[in-house]
Amino acid sequence: MSLNAAAPRRRSALGTAIAVLLILAALAGVLAFAATRIAEQRISSMLGPRGQVGDVRVGWRQVVLTDVNVPGASGQAGASAKRVVLEPEWPAFLRHEAVFHTVVVEGFDFAVVRGADSELQIAPALQAALHAGAGGAAKSRGDRTIRITELILRDGRLDFEDAVVAKPPHRIPFKNVQARLSPVSVPGDGVRSDMTFSGTLADNRNGESTVRAEGWLQIGGTDADMKVAVRNMDIRHAAPYLSEKEAGSLTGGAMDLDMKTTIANRELRASGTVALRGLTFSGDGTLFSLPRKAVLAAMKDKRGALRFDFKLQGSLDNPKFSVRRGFAAQVAQGFGHAIGVGAEGAAEGVTGAVKELGNALSDLLSP
Repeated sequence: MSLNAAAPRRRSALGTAIAVLLILAALAGVLAFAATRIAEQRISSMLGPRGQVGDVRVGWRQVVLTDVNVPGASGQAGASAKRVVLEPEWPAFLRHEAVFHTVVVEGFDFAVVRGADSELQIAPALQAALHAGAGGAAKSRGDRTIRITELILRDGRLDFEDAVVAKPPHRIPFKNVQARLSPVSVPGDGVRSDMTFSGTLADNRNGESTVRAEGWLQIGGTDADMKVAVRNMDIRHAAPYLSEKEAGSLTGGAMDLDMKTTIANRELRASGTVALRGLTFSGDGTLFSLPRKAVLAAMKDKRGALRFDFKLQGSLDNPKFSVRRGFAAQVAQGFGHAIGVGAEGAAEGVTGAVKELGNALSDLLSP
């Protein structure tokens, strides 16, 4: 009797265990479905009504988005990414707070735009979408600021559009962009963010051109401390910054640039070295306010290359101070010094030109 009674008890215990496992599996499935739906809703809320996501996969630690696309408004470039890996701080994320340990964006394509008013916008379409996602009824549901401990950008494309130097905006396209910022807050709260950036210029006529930057900047503020190194940049990309009025006459050549820039309390200090190689020009007359024949003679004497140092300092609040005009004046002054040393028969005329440039630069940077 006891043996016969033990068998049903074992079967009962086994059945109970299986039932518990089935319930747990069903509960896990329900929780996974709920987590996916919550993540989709949070992402949809963040990206706003225009944002599109091909697929959302939720794991214990990560949320993976594929084929993310945010269309731009009329006349505005959109923003996209093949893959975005989010590592949320789950308690905050479930409270409608966008707080992430890491965000990795792969295969991205967006624009950085400097408007005619000099205001800089990173991925304007995405900014507009995030702003729309933070509006309306959702605005009252928790903190709408996006906080990221580490943001990593991999294998992307970036177009820099500058409406200050040209109309339509001057465009510099980058590819193979890799970048890292830590930490990041959107909208910016003035916290210092360490940054590294590297990329190559697309459509560069002189072969491969690289751009690297490292240092820190203040998101939502102006303070910064950056080092930038540019190698073999096609002169057509650099021309509007080298000469304010005669950029169109520069038709060929390459530029190398090493520059250190610091901004503290809205006071800018920049210094570095410019090297120009193989420049070609169109037309006659002057270049950088200097006799063009003398410039060509100096380039010939130096085997097609000119190298000179520059320094730039001024207050961002001083209406007389312009980084672009100041840099162009420094380049012109550098050319003048080079010609005064290297161009036969032009030294006397150039000395006067350099003096006038020096006076103009002094007036430009005076408070």
